[in-house]
Amino acid sequence: MKRTIFITATLTALFLTSCNKEKSATDSAATTTDSIASKPSDSAAVSGSKDEIVKSTSKDSSGKTLDMTFNNTKNTATVVFNKETIELQGQKPASGIWYKNDHYELRGKGEEIELTKDGKTVFKK
Repeated sequence: MKRTIFITATLTALFLTSCNKEKSATDSAATTTDSIASKPSDSAAVSGSKDEIVKSTSKDSSGKTLDMTFNNTKNTATVVFNKETIELQGQKPASGIWYKNDHYELRGKGEEIELTKDGKTVFKK
């Protein structure tokens, strides 16, 4: 019984701590033009102009690489996949990210990311 209470209390504390970190990161992003990267090893913030730019790279299980550049000011994303540069416009997701053009669609939430071309998945992490 004591073990169950301890585990529940520990998980609750971790959950509340993680919520506070995301809230402070969101508050910081709202007050500055520099973007805040959730994981420095996975993405990097680039500043120097008025546009808020975030760059990120993902690699799937087969070794394919997806380079993404998000312009949060203009609500656009530029994706480089298989040496092809793809320009996408931001959409309004319920949560996560959603960008698309006539042929490609980029969706993601948390660590998961998926790029589809004409309805077929071409990249998934």
